[in-house]
Amino acid sequence: MIHRILGLATIIIRVKQHFKIMGLVTVFALSGCAGTLELDDALAIAPYHIEDGGRIIVEARVDGLGPFDFVLDTGASISAIFDKLRDELGLEPVPGKVVIIHGAVASGRFSLLDIDRLEIGQETWDDPRIVSLPGETAAGSTVDGVLGVDFLQRYAVGFSTSDRVVRLYPPDLIARRSYRGWASVPLQAEPVGETGASVHYIDIEIDGWPIKAVFDLGAGFNMINWPGVRSLGATAPRSRRDRLLTGALDSSLLVATLEAKEVTTASIRWRNEVFSIADIEIFETLMLGDTPAAILGAGLFTQRDFVIDFVRSRLLVKVAMDEVDVTVGTGAEP
Repeated sequence: MIHRILGLATIIIRVKQHFKIMGLVTVFALSGCAGTLELDDALAIAPYHIEDGGRIIVEARVDGLGPFDFVLDTGASISAIFDKLRDELGLEPVPGKVVIIHGAVASGRFSLLDIDRLEIGQETWDDPRIVSLPGETAAGSTVDGVLGVDFLQRYAVGFSTSDRVVRLYPPDLIARRSYRGWASVPLQAEPVGETGASVHYIDIEIDGWPIKAVFDLGAGFNMINWPGVRSLGATAPRSRRDRLLTGALDSSLLVATLEAKEVTTASIRWRNEVFSIADIEIFETLMLGDTPAAILGAGLFTQRDFVIDFVRSRLLVKVAMDEVDVTVGTGAEP
């Protein structure tokens, strides 16, 4: 079976001219009246912190032990535990169960682990299907595991900046309503593998030019491929050979950066965003090697409250009026 791990990108952390990018792991509606989001209706509440590289980290327990640090990764179609934690807990591989993992800059075959349960807050995932990854790169050395879409899509996932928690809601609770003051960003789901998980895309504009982007919370930063740079008519800086892009499985040179004055989608506008430029393996895996494409990392989203509504394929983002792009309509929930 083939899976993708896109994100787990932890850049832009700079350590001796190194940048970390883990994730991009890709292993192969109901209508309702507008209202306010009832925070107390969550099934589980888990505190989070933002690591230096921009990724969202929550605590999880494995077979009753922990807590351990896991990355929220919408670019990973399968959840993972790194070998350091696997060895610490004495977790055994499931005999004969091996999956192909396509990471951001490399691919490989890895074993599934024999785990009874994974717990986040008050929620328990029984008999989880979790792969073991080496974690030998800088991107995997600071965390214990990855919570991929195979876990996240069981819920509507809420991120709150005010009380610094992640909430897991019953999926239908969020899907049957709309919310005042929240912009609704369409998510385009592309199923991968046999787990029912998907990679999600967002149509964005960079300085007025349309481009397809992967919604990847496992990446701490934004990325764009060279076809994307050329489609914008942008002039990229000269190559920088002293920077390294580190994925979950391997590393690649980070050659340049693109500074965008504006990034827009639905009714939301971001200003002065930086995109790292590289033609890494994951673009080929997603069949976007020759197509203008970008990756939107966690750093773009963690300054606002948001809710991922997998049932209605939308990302709800809480916006202030000065963040609304009136040139594309309100785009907000009625």
